[in-house]
Amino acid sequence: MRQQLLDLINNTILFKYALPNIELDIPKTIFSTENDMCYEAPNKNALIEIIYNSIIEYSFNEFEISEREFKDLHTIAFQDRIRFNEEDKDETQLKYGFFGEVILHAILKVYFGTETIISKGYFYNPLENSESKGYDAYHLIENDSSVQLWFGETKFHHSYTLAINDVLSKIKNSLSNNYLKKNLLALRKNKDNLNIQNSVIETILRNWDKNPNIVIIDELVKHSIELVYPVIVLFKQNSKGYNESIKAIPNYIKERHIVEAYDLSIPLSVFFIFIPLDDVKSIKSEVLSWIKSKKPLLS
Repeated sequence: MRQQLLDLINNTILFKYALPNIELDIPKTIFSTENDMCYEAPNKNALIEIIYNSIIEYSFNEFEISEREFKDLHTIAFQDRIRFNEEDKDETQLKYGFFGEVILHAILKVYFGTETIISKGYFYNPLENSESKGYDAYHLIENDSSVQLWFGETKFHHSYTLAINDVLSKIKNSLSNNYLKKNLLALRKNKDNLNIQNSVIETILRNWDKNPNIVIIDELVKHSIELVYPVIVLFKQNSKGYNESIKAIPNYIKERHIVEAYDLSIPLSVFFIFIPLDDVKSIKSEVLSWIKSKKPLLS
């Protein structure tokens, strides 16, 4: 990651506290197996700069970024790596998924130390002109003691209720053997574009390609691989302020949703990352304006 962008992320997306927070009497959500994390981004212009620039790191693997000019990569990203069509209406452009997905990518890399398995841009098909399917990020943490697949989700909405309902309406499917297998198939199909040479997961995917009769979930179990499912929710802060905006979410989830058992055979961790913002629409609108005007990029 470019040093200027790394510094900007560290100085802009600021950790506030974890949930549960006993002092503020805010629990973590009933779906979370780990502590939820709460951040703030008070500098709107800096957050816009992060989204605009992180499109490159989100769309391309590291070895590609080192081989091309940033300006060219940015242009290519909007041609065939993310959904963007200048002819779309404003209301359509404001619903594009990349706004939240680039922030998910940045936060996982900078604050949780993940490695990118493959850039999400490889899964976009310009002919379909729709958001690419699957998880919103394919990341990894691998060390001598464990291997964790960080396959995340992100929602960037004006209303936290809309974002939460969207995520939780499909969480049972997202955290299932079948859905995980389909996403691993997509990774296997792109095995020559993986960004994780000599990792356990690369070896498993290549062995699966050689022998399609392998039961991939059994392979994950055999290698003690875990699934970590971080969900980032960016939403408009309510008039009562930051803490009350956060407090409303676990209560809302408890009242409206039920935790069901997941059909998943490997260990699972789930947690939310909440980022209340002053004005969701103006942030997205300004990012779109920068894209159309081709604002200079960070070096």
